[in-house]
Amino acid sequence: MQNVLDDKLVLVTINFGMFGGYRRATPEHIKKLGGKLPKSKAITEGSIKVLPNDALADFQAIRRSLFRNLSKLSIRAFDAHNVVAIPRDELSAAEKLIRDASVDFDNAKNRLGNDYDAVFEQHVAANPEAEAILRSLKVPCAVAVAKCHFSKHIFQIKSLAREGQGSEEGIGAIVNGLGRQLYVEVAAEMQKLSENAVMLRSRVGQKSVRPIKAAIEKMRKFTFLDPAIQGAIDLMCDTLAMLPSEGYIEGKCFDVLQRLVRITSDADDLLNAASKVTNGITVNDVLFPPSPVEHPQPEPVLPMETMPVPTQTPAAEVATEKPIIVVPSAPSVSPVAPAVPAPVFRPRASLRPNALTF
Repeated sequence: MQNVLDDKLVLVTINFGMFGGYRRATPEHIKKLGGKLPKSKAITEGSIKVLPNDALADFQAIRRSLFRNLSKLSIRAFDAHNVVAIPRDELSAAEKLIRDASVDFDNAKNRLGNDYDAVFEQHVAANPEAEAILRSLKVPCAVAVAKCHFSKHIFQIKSLAREGQGSEEGIGAIVNGLGRQLYVEVAAEMQKLSENAVMLRSRVGQKSVRPIKAAIEKMRKFTFLDPAIQGAIDLMCDTLAMLPSEGYIEGKCFDVLQRLVRITSDADDLLNAASKVTNGITVNDVLFPPSPVEHPQPEPVLPMETMPVPTQTPAAEVATEKPIIVVPSAPSVSPVAPAVPAPVFRPRASLRPNALTF
């Protein structure tokens, strides 16, 4: 991967400074004003606006325009707002953007120096209740103009291996990090598109696909970072091919567009979809995955111990088995009690007839 850093990419750092137009009220200032700040549009919770925002709007516009145009050619590097990674073959275009912005910046700086005092007086006149504190906190023109500066530096990316880490691992971490950042930036643009009010309608015009085309052009500049980037390009290009190239996008075509925007609005979903396309899955199946086929559930099988299994006696045991003779038992007869002789009654002697008496 070293050739990616040596031959494919450069780092550009842009330092953009300007006078903010605010100052903090010190306790001495507040004490001179009777212990409290006056109510005024020029005062917000102790911050004193000593110069109106309109006087500095040109600087803000130049900065936004420069970074917006550079974002089409670059990736933000190392989580820094002012450092971008640019493909070498796009460096000349980036340098032209920077030169044009530098010229505009110098012109705005000269205008600020020429109009500074007049703009300050207009600001005081618009906030008479705060005149005393505004004049006491006025920043001299030379100091305010000196705070406005613009510069750029171009660097070659070098890998710094940490302890216990090989140089190739460090290079891979840088390249993978830039690839991940590309997905994040593309997803952020798609998220803006999804939140646009036009996407809540039932149809959109051709202007709505411009952010998608811009994302395609940006990704084409960085296909060397990750093979799946080409999959993301194919996903978007093939989807746009399904849509009408003129007139309104509506009906089923609008559903396809919404689905693409929804998938690409998240960096992880975008990477997952791009990997699927790279692995040969059709764009239609990526956008609308087929529903899983429901197979009928088989009848539950009872455990073996719950099923009665007839037992069979082995043949060898049947041949040797002896017959069992069953002897019927004698019926049970209750034993007969022995007969008791009847009692014999004998008359007493006095009652017997006398054999000698006639």
